[in-house]
Amino acid sequence: MRNNFRAGALAAAALLAACLAAGAQQPAPAQGGAAQPARPPVDIWSDEFDGDKLDESKWELYTFDGAGGKAEVKDKQLRLRGAADSRSGVRTKTMFSGDRFFVEAALTKVGERPPLPGQTGMQPGLAIVTVLFDGNPANRIEWILRSDGQFEAWVSVDGRMERVDNRNLATKEKAPRLGVARRGEKVFFMLNGQVGLERSVRALPSNFKVMLYGFGATESSWDSVVVQTLKQ
Repeated sequence: MRNNFRAGALAAAALLAACLAAGAQQPAPAQGGAAQPARPPVDIWSDEFDGDKLDESKWELYTFDGAGGKAEVKDKQLRLRGAADSRSGVRTKTMFSGDRFFVEAALTKVGERPPLPGQTGMQPGLAIVTVLFDGNPANRIEWILRSDGQFEAWVSVDGRMERVDNRNLATKEKAPRLGVARRGEKVFFMLNGQVGLERSVRALPSNFKVMLYGFGATESSWDSVVVQTLKQ
């Protein structure tokens, strides 16, 4: 696996505690051991797609570029496919709130996509976990795994998109869990509970929705999604 994902102190549980704990008091060390990160009370929203159709109390179809796509639940997986050159998938109906959160989606498949006019041969498909601040794409974070194993990390502020990764993150993981965490102005891009990239991003709103999609005609399948926020 070629990447620079970090484990240890920024593993999933510790990072989550660090992201969500707003100055929480650390517990005393046990028998001279090191203090453990405080575990603040959190609200947990999740979906394991274990029904026979998309749970319409949790999700809605959402397109912000191009034509709409297809979303279905089959064999306990969410299966998505968009139209050519579109950005279409599903978005949470819940509007979450807070500048400290953790989002993770388990991906089971991302396939190649057909070429657009002017392209030759099949193109890498893109499976995308997106945080839509205030529920719209003008301010958003995108964490992308391509079908060739490459990662892309993008941030949009007031509609201005910027790629923030170093073009050197990749994986061969067969069961990747794509995570995005926020702690104030710090944003963390994660794989299977390990941090691969962190960036400072200013002026992001506190309210957000979560979107899953695959760019264009990408076929992607998802096993589960979890969102954790600090309990209000």
